[in-house]
Amino acid sequence: MNFQKEQILDRARGALLGTAVGDALGAGYEYKPPLAKDVPVAFTSSPGLAPGEYTDDTAQTIAIALAASRSDLSVSLDEVAKEFFRWYEEDGGGIGIQTQRIFAEVRDRTSADSLLAESLLFVHENERAAGNGSLMRTAVVALPFLSRPDVLGEVASEVSALTHADLDCREACVIWSKAIRHAILFENFDGIQLAINDLPSFRQSYWNDLFDATESVQDASEFNNNGWVIHAIQAAFKVIMSTASETPEHLVLGIEAAVRVGNDTDTVAAIAGALLGARWGYSAIPKPWLKEIHGWPGYKSKDLVSLADSITEPIWL
Repeated sequence: MNFQKEQILDRARGALLGTAVGDALGAGYEYKPPLAKDVPVAFTSSPGLAPGEYTDDTAQTIAIALAASRSDLSVSLDEVAKEFFRWYEEDGGGIGIQTQRIFAEVRDRTSADSLLAESLLFVHENERAAGNGSLMRTAVVALPFLSRPDVLGEVASEVSALTHADLDCREACVIWSKAIRHAILFENFDGIQLAINDLPSFRQSYWNDLFDATESVQDASEFNNNGWVIHAIQAAFKVIMSTASETPEHLVLGIEAAVRVGNDTDTVAAIAGALLGARWGYSAIPKPWLKEIHGWPGYKSKDLVSLADSITEPIWL
């Protein structure tokens, strides 16, 4: 355990920057078949995006972080709603179908309750309402609540529900956010199981079975319906575990493996990158990757570092 300021900040920065580099690397390979292991992973352009430009995954993550920088997310999510709609109106690029349909129905764009009401209605009216669109943005939810895991779980669930109120989506965000918190504090991936252990017993069995199922596949690309939250979290977990090492190189290997899975590559790589970054830190991210990163609202890597620092709970005091 290392609760020294610089180490905590390094890993907190890693959670946000890991999201961004995974997202931006994966964007050029989105909706394509799995990438062969001998083909190098590199920043490439994609429709509407320049090389190194991150997508809606990171943009919505930033929106949550900006809200956290000026409000307590455990008290109100109105600032999250405001930032979501600021991004939607200023950029909105790559927005998922479910999120776009919910946003389009909201009249009061300053109210989290209004957003939640439309999200709950969407779940009620649609059989397919368990996309990966809230899990992709959950990395920064952990940063203000490093000393409060119970509060973190509640907030992660509520932030998910603003657009993805399905129970699978909400619990996936709880599990991943708590795992990110644990990795920042304790430098390992045990937080996944610990988060599952906090769930009601019948849900523990459900999630244990899903994570156990990752051991029966040879490659994360077998979870090919990874626009679905379940396959997305299974694919992210598989690439992390299958590339595991005791060195910071694990971050690079894991993110590259996530990009190789095919289909929703930016999101799987953003999800995996968040947890890998929380474990290994900002310092483990290659500098050439960091130099490429940019996107809404005109941020580069240095801006994301400052944002992560501004919302990370100072538990070293």
